[in-house]
Amino acid sequence: MKKSSNYLLMFKLHVMNFIKQIERIKKIHKLICGEKTGAPIAFAQKLHLSRSQLYNELETIKEFDAPIKYCKKRETFYYETPFELVFNYSFKIIKDDESREIFGGLNFRPILLDGTLISLL
Repeated sequence: MKKSSNYLLMFKLHVMNFIKQIERIKKIHKLICGEKTGAPIAFAQKLHLSRSQLYNELETIKEFDAPIKYCKKRETFYYETPFELVFNYSFKIIKDDESREIFGGLNFRPILLDGTLISLL
């Protein structure tokens, strides 16, 4: 397999993982909005996550200032105040000659740690 094919495969994997995480966060948000999460272990099972992975995802959402709380009596997570979470993203694969034009040369190009060239629009 060529080096460029490896980079493209790695890029696709990064994109798919990114999209999967976004979709999981959107599902978490929907369940919290509806106050239909259940207890933490049940909530984690709905998402096919461990309890600790669930709490990591909740921390990610809290980084967006989400007022997430948990009610033991109702056994559900909820938002203490109204909260809207909207994700917009797009990807475009660019060729080397396009990257030179966009970034002004070969010295400045956004790459992942594995060397994958990316462009997020």
